[in-house]
Amino acid sequence: MKCKFCEWEKHYVKIYENAHAVAVWGSPYVKGHVKVIVKRHAENLTDLSPEEAAGLMDVWIKVGKAIQEVLHPDIINWQINGNWVRHVHGHIYPRWQSDQDWGEPIHLPTKEQAHNKEYHPHELSHEVKTQIADLVFHKN
Repeated sequence: MKCKFCEWEKHYVKIYENAHAVAVWGSPYVKGHVKVIVKRHAENLTDLSPEEAAGLMDVWIKVGKAIQEVLHPDIINWQINGNWVRHVHGHIYPRWQSDQDWGEPIHLPTKEQAHNKEYHPHELSHEVKTQIADLVFHKN
């Protein structure tokens, strides 16, 4: 049985990919959030080949540069995960000093909070998403 990240095409919108990893748009509750997913199912970063690890970093850096150029965040937080979904993946979180939780970890809403509209989406417009994707392909 495949995991959600192995079948990323069914669940996410692609920004950029190479032979080993893919960047997709993440949570609409964090402005500019991107997930970077290793294409081959691997549960631990140490399971990756050197080529896969380099491919993961290549996607992270290219998409991160485009986010910096378009959104101008004060900083970008980078996070590698594999525990909640047992598949190596990472997150790009653009951060601004004006963020409500500046200096703290990102707080995503629970399903109940999102359903009750306690959190407000900060999703980028289609035009801004296109601008970021275009930069990844044409400038990096």
